[in-house]
Amino acid sequence: MWILKIWLAGMNAYGNFSRNRRELFERIVGTRPMKMIIETSRTLLAALAMMLAMGLSISATAQTAGKDDAAPARSRADSGETKPCVECHEGFYAITKTKHGVKGDSRTPQAQGKSITGDPEDAMCGTCHGDLTEHNKRPRVPGLVPVTFGKKSPSAPQNEACLTCHQAGARIHWQGSKHEQTKQSCASCHRVHAPKDPVLVAETQASVCFDCHKDRRAEMHRLSNHPTRAGFFACSSCHASHGSTAQRASLQKNSVNETCYQCHAQFRGPFLWEHRSAQDDCTNCHSPHGTNVAPMLKARLPYLCEQCHQTTNHSNTAYSGASIAPTSTTAQRVLGNSCVNCHSKVHGSNHPSGARLQR
Repeated sequence: MWILKIWLAGMNAYGNFSRNRRELFERIVGTRPMKMIIETSRTLLAALAMMLAMGLSISATAQTAGKDDAAPARSRADSGETKPCVECHEGFYAITKTKHGVKGDSRTPQAQGKSITGDPEDAMCGTCHGDLTEHNKRPRVPGLVPVTFGKKSPSAPQNEACLTCHQAGARIHWQGSKHEQTKQSCASCHRVHAPKDPVLVAETQASVCFDCHKDRRAEMHRLSNHPTRAGFFACSSCHASHGSTAQRASLQKNSVNETCYQCHAQFRGPFLWEHRSAQDDCTNCHSPHGTNVAPMLKARLPYLCEQCHQTTNHSNTAYSGASIAPTSTTAQRVLGNSCVNCHSKVHGSNHPSGARLQR
């Protein structure tokens, strides 16, 4: 604006010159250049005036449009008018692609629910989250959703909502299970809105479990391990995360050995000559999540065997690097497979002469 004022002041001053003074001024400056300056100034003033008028018009239009758009949003939120859940929770509508969203199955939340908004897709929301009438009318007011899922919410109401349908089958031992005692909720592991729940896919299940069981993540990255990270073996292959009748670790079977025999049936027996340690508990020798000694042994041979065999014969010998000296007669007990060089049937033998598990 100050530029316009300067130009206008200059033009007015020139116009107010007396005739004699104007003629003197034109002799000094020249007539033609002065006329060009005047004409150019008038053109610039007209252009600037037009641009200023257009800018003011656009600004006024934008302000009016903003008021028109904002007014309905405020009035709708305050009036208590219902609206579809997807209007605010668009990202959660992937649940329609899961089993929970199947309309033709009478057991699903979609089939059992009743929409309060008129949108049939909203029927399932209230089945799990409770009565959402007040929340839908006043979405900005906190605490109006009866059941919310996640780490920040109490686990008991969340689990109660899930157990309404998922009480039987594998969840029958949930009450009193390790996860229930530590206040874990179903949503701690499951992603019910996802088309593919990561904890139900073998390739991604371990990553969900590792969020809490970080020590097991480290063991799984050791030299000898089960093919869990490759997706050929899942945590649920051995563990029942919803609880079980096992004495420890929520195993799928009642004991460690029974769980291992699901895959390693060749070591079940019965054997004519049993290896008592192996028949008692596989974890006496093996660490199932992974070690640096194949096949998942807790220590290298012969030191693992000597933890128990310290009585008669050569088993009471404390082997060391001296056992592999050139003149040593005990090198076969340390090199190669060590004890297993001779005692190859470490899990048990059915040979009549297999008392020492050599055949």
